[in-house]
Amino acid sequence: MAKHVKITENGFKVCFVLVSDWRLVADSCQVGIGFMLAVAVSLAVGRVIIRAKLNRKVYVDDGFFMLAVVTLIAGTVMTYLDIPYIYLQQNVEAGTQPPPADFVQQLIRSVKIQDSAVVLLNVTIFAVKLAFLAFFRGLIRRLKKLEMWWWCVLAIVIPSSIILLCSNFISCAYFDERILGRLGIRTFSSIEADSREQSSA
Repeated sequence: MAKHVKITENGFKVCFVLVSDWRLVADSCQVGIGFMLAVAVSLAVGRVIIRAKLNRKVYVDDGFFMLAVVTLIAGTVMTYLDIPYIYLQQNVEAGTQPPPADFVQQLIRSVKIQDSAVVLLNVTIFAVKLAFLAFFRGLIRRLKKLEMWWWCVLAIVIPSSIILLCSNFISCAYFDERILGRLGIRTFSSIEADSREQSSA
């Protein structure tokens, strides 16, 4: 493992930690993500099953929790699909790997996958929030002051969650070469030049 410092045109230092075999890091990342996913899914599904057996009924908050489980799994799958592109982009920017012929297309594909994963995981967060709100709704039904605060929280959560879901597409509403600016990469030719300079050094 080595550290590579690159000076940008604006004078900023960008530090990359270079690994001899990025697949080892990617595999470790996948194992960590998979372990945390298994823990989260087990706890969420276990909660729903236990409550259903005890109460002989499935509540609204249980439905939101199951929605969170489904979107969390889907978002994690999309993240797994994007990991090779993430490390490819990092290695090309660091100059440790020449860009493949279809590098721009791979970057565009990566951003599409990232956007899909972010939306799914934001839905997961949104569903968990609604699950807790639905759960506490039954507890404070006769407490007028707390019920008023409950409605205030709901009024904040819904619009903020909608804005969060749309934020990626608001900030970047296109999926072609212009997306390179969003990734901090000006031109494909500049990447090739940096790669050739790094190889000759």
